[in-house]
Amino acid sequence: MLDSVRIPLKVLNAAQLAGIAAAAFALACLGGGLPAPRIDPDPGLRGIPEASRSFAEAVDEALTGAVADARNVALLLRPDDPDLADAARADLVRDWLALNPRYRDAVLIGPDGTVRAAGEPRRLGTSVAREPWFARARNAEAVVAGPEADAAFTVALALGAPGRSDRLQLRAAPALFDEIGARVRRALALPADLAFTVTAADGRALAGTPPAADDPRPHAAAPTRGGRDLANPGWLVTGYASAASRAGTGPDGRVLGLGLALVLAAAALGWMLGGRAARPLQRLADGSAGGEAPASAVREIAALTGSLHDRGRNADTRLARADSGLDRVRGRLHTFEAMSGWTCWEIDPETRQVIWSDPDEAGAPADRAADLTDLAARFEPADHALLDLTLRAALAADGPHDAVLRTRPDAGGAGARVLVRFLRGTDAAGRACVHALSREFGAAADTPVGLNERRRSHVLRRVTDGIVHDFNDVLTVVLTNLGVLRRRPGLDPELARLADTALAGAQRGAALTRRMLSLARGSEEGVGESDLAATVAAFLPFLQGNVLRDAPVIDRVPADLPRVLCAERILEIALLNVAFHLRDHGLHGFAIGAAEQRVDEGTDDPAGLGLGAGPYVHVLRASGRRLPGAVPRAAGLAGIETAARLVAEAGGAWRLLSDGGGEEGFLAEIWLRAAERAAPAEPPAWASALRVLLVESDSLVRASVAEALAELGHRVTQAASGEHALALLAESDAYDAMIADQSMPVMTGLQLAATVVERHPGIRVILASPHGHLPAAARRFLQLDKPFRQEDLAALLGAPEARAA
Repeated sequence: MLDSVRIPLKVLNAAQLAGIAAAAFALACLGGGLPAPRIDPDPGLRGIPEASRSFAEAVDEALTGAVADARNVALLLRPDDPDLADAARADLVRDWLALNPRYRDAVLIGPDGTVRAAGEPRRLGTSVAREPWFARARNAEAVVAGPEADAAFTVALALGAPGRSDRLQLRAAPALFDEIGARVRRALALPADLAFTVTAADGRALAGTPPAADDPRPHAAAPTRGGRDLANPGWLVTGYASAASRAGTGPDGRVLGLGLALVLAAAALGWMLGGRAARPLQRLADGSAGGEAPASAVREIAALTGSLHDRGRNADTRLARADSGLDRVRGRLHTFEAMSGWTCWEIDPETRQVIWSDPDEAGAPADRAADLTDLAARFEPADHALLDLTLRAALAADGPHDAVLRTRPDAGGAGARVLVRFLRGTDAAGRACVHALSREFGAAADTPVGLNERRRSHVLRRVTDGIVHDFNDVLTVVLTNLGVLRRRPGLDPELARLADTALAGAQRGAALTRRMLSLARGSEEGVGESDLAATVAAFLPFLQGNVLRDAPVIDRVPADLPRVLCAERILEIALLNVAFHLRDHGLHGFAIGAAEQRVDEGTDDPAGLGLGAGPYVHVLRASGRRLPGAVPRAAGLAGIETAARLVAEAGGAWRLLSDGGGEEGFLAEIWLRAAERAAPAEPPAWASALRVLLVESDSLVRASVAEALAELGHRVTQAASGEHALALLAESDAYDAMIADQSMPVMTGLQLAATVVERHPGIRVILASPHGHLPAAARRFLQLDKPFRQEDLAALLGAPEARAA
């Protein structure tokens, strides 16, 4: 009877896999591999930590939103508009509160603590100067205070410079924390009796009722983090479960459902696998029973032929991929040789064959081979022994081995020197070979010593630039703070004298940094514009103390001269050569004066030196007579001739009237081409008080410049980086100007300026950097040379607007 029972293979396979899955699930539950089925009457217990974190994040969002809403209310109330009465502002506050019920009140407070506008009429004209939060907020831009009788918390935002501007206070409604708790419960599907408490840093309860210390209810706490413009207030959010929440035991329907799903999935998988395995057996059984003929031999041969064709096609594909990869390697090698100037060789020491890659007639890279003897014939015979010795050394030891070989001279030409670097390696078959790089060089700058010298000069320049940048930052702090002190009314005369002396010393330090830059950059500075009066005033003390030996020096160069078209380094070297000439010839004293003069087209040259038409600055340099008994150290004009050549290279003219060798003193005149004076600027259309975005990574410099700008009457917003500045501009672009330091990490001032010009074209961009540090692309923006004074800030912010294309 059992022989007549036929069970399908699919059913048998499905039953087996289902039984295995059920047994594995049962063993996992009994043996502890899976948690025992339990029931949790209150699933929200597992979500208490997440609920506390969500509540804390919602509080942070509420604080950030309160600061943003305070800025919007400030724009609505226009505190600086004298045409808007405070009574009208109070009406605007009440209308705004009707549209924003989450706030209990909005109060506009003057710098002395007087309430100018509020939603509650009874508060108008009162004072909050004695309230604790007002004292804490005196020097802060934004602060958050604890709860009041009718407010969950208050946020106070300074509308300008802290301590000298109005403030806006927003008082959140008492039900704000309850609304946050309801949103968190709905979002996380938590029970309604899950309670939240918010406590301040001093332990005061801001929301909810803190439970007793021995409360057995499960709970979890999460701290707040504050907003972007607010410091962390130190609040703590705690979530408490209900007292009836307990974990019970019993079968968990979800776990049982998971086990049943696993068993059914195993049965379905067994059914599919059994059917696939039974299909060939079924065809075989049906063919034998029906007496069908076996498969045709032609069909078998066709199947074998197709399989072999597929294998061959796969092999061809792999070969094609290998060829393309080899072509890419050759292309990279050819690119390396073309860009670096080095030629790559591979030398086989057994066959003495040399292989390298050169472009063929079509320009494609191709491998070429030659005998080592033929290659050595290209070099001088005296260097053949050096070539063989270096090859043997490369085969005997690891590491690069260098040799400098001389090539034979070409017809009608001269030979060159070739630097060859050998390195031991292996070829594709694993045999030892020698790889070599060769490069021709002729000038000393192409030798390894010359390359190292250029690298050393580049490193020296970068180090000098960094030192000058840091020193200029220090001088900027000194100049701006002393400028603020000097402008204070009623300053004691003795303090004013000391401040002026310190300002003069800082200006001399600025001239020192410019000379350091000229020394490090060499001739790369080129011919540029210079302020003759500033250059002479900064350089004369150096000459008097180090060259002229405290001889009297007279400076008669007016400060209102146009800029001369001559590099500051050229002017200083010319002054230095004249000073050495006076000292070596025993002449006493040194005087310099200058005046502006113009040569018009078609008129006689006043100097008779062939000057072209245009503006010039006429400079006179003179000395006193030789002191009695003074013995000249030298008798020549080498220093004067050097100064004359420098002036001529800068496009000027030099005429020596007396070299001081006789009874008369030294006298020479110089004509320097000057820049055209700009047309008088129209009065700016904007108000004198600007809103300035100051971007500076150095906190000390940023604070000093902000103080100087505030002293000039401008409203300043500070940013510590380019990313911070873009974030502030994304919130509000109501700025008249932006002053950005060029040498900031991550994003330079020029990169920030390009982004601001594209996104906010209405903002004037001013780049601050040491003289000569800005690239040519920065010329389209206003520039502020570090170190700068408060007067430089005032002049630049009052200049006409310069926009980038």
